[in-house]
Amino acid sequence: MHLADGFLNAATCAGTGLAAGGAVAVALRQVRRSMGDRLVPLMGVMSACIFSAQMVNFPVPGVPGASGHLVGGVLAAVVLGPWAGVLAMTVVLIVQCLLFYDGGLTALGANALNMAVVGPLAGYAVYAMARKFVRGPPGIVFGAVVAAWVAVQLSAALCALELWMSGDFPLAFVLPAMLLVHSVIGVGEALITGMVVAFLVRVRPEMIYDAPASVSSGVRWKYVTAAGLLAALIVAFFLSPLASAAPDGLEHVAGDLPIAAASVLLPTPMPDYLVPGLGGIWLATSLAGVLGSLAVFALAWILARGLKRHLAESAPS
Repeated sequence: MHLADGFLNAATCAGTGLAAGGAVAVALRQVRRSMGDRLVPLMGVMSACIFSAQMVNFPVPGVPGASGHLVGGVLAAVVLGPWAGVLAMTVVLIVQCLLFYDGGLTALGANALNMAVVGPLAGYAVYAMARKFVRGPPGIVFGAVVAAWVAVQLSAALCALELWMSGDFPLAFVLPAMLLVHSVIGVGEALITGMVVAFLVRVRPEMIYDAPASVSSGVRWKYVTAAGLLAALIVAFFLSPLASAAPDGLEHVAGDLPIAAASVLLPTPMPDYLVPGLGGIWLATSLAGVLGSLAVFALAWILARGLKRHLAESAPS
């Protein structure tokens, strides 16, 4: 669902950039006030895992020539909390844009608003409501599944509105088209999110954001960090080359729209998730995924460490 340069007009890029920037600023303040020992390693781990998972596109059943991938906003919010989820997703999008040119530089604000703000915030609100219908740990999984599907639809609808506001893109076409293809992609999002959350609830319940304090006592976060980062690197190295080459849901819909491709505004070291100079696409993609996962992990970890240090320095002595 990454909008490229040329999809949106200047006014829409500016408006969405301001909205996303304001949300990120609020997220920084909210997270800074409540930093704990668990959040520093988990922000790095979840950011890296979501980045690597986004590289694995899957075919969309019933929509020939289209693919989808995990967005991960709800998953980030369930593990990190909604505001930290905003920051983790924003880090992922920044690295994708600057290192791989996945999502245009001028559309970075819109992409952040659609995926890094709507997913964690609106998705978490849906998750909190949905889990009231099922008690206990199953309610966490149920809420995550419902919220993941809904969040994808909300993001797709907002993306369609942005395309409509940017020019001669009829809302009567672009909104139903985006919702149709993403209603199927959302099923994949819900299944992946549900499986990951179910695994965490069973094996590592302390990784859930609102887990009881008694659950999270005595956790050795360095081991959790190492295992999570290793999982992200394995997905990036072994599964990313197997991703579907079909256009994603937005690109599939955009193929029927009068959008003129914009020239590349920012040279990137690994365009299209390929390390230049390597002969095989498999190895070039695998190494790009590994490098991207490490970059996302490092940036998110540094951000979380900085917020924690600021909290410690501002605490009354």
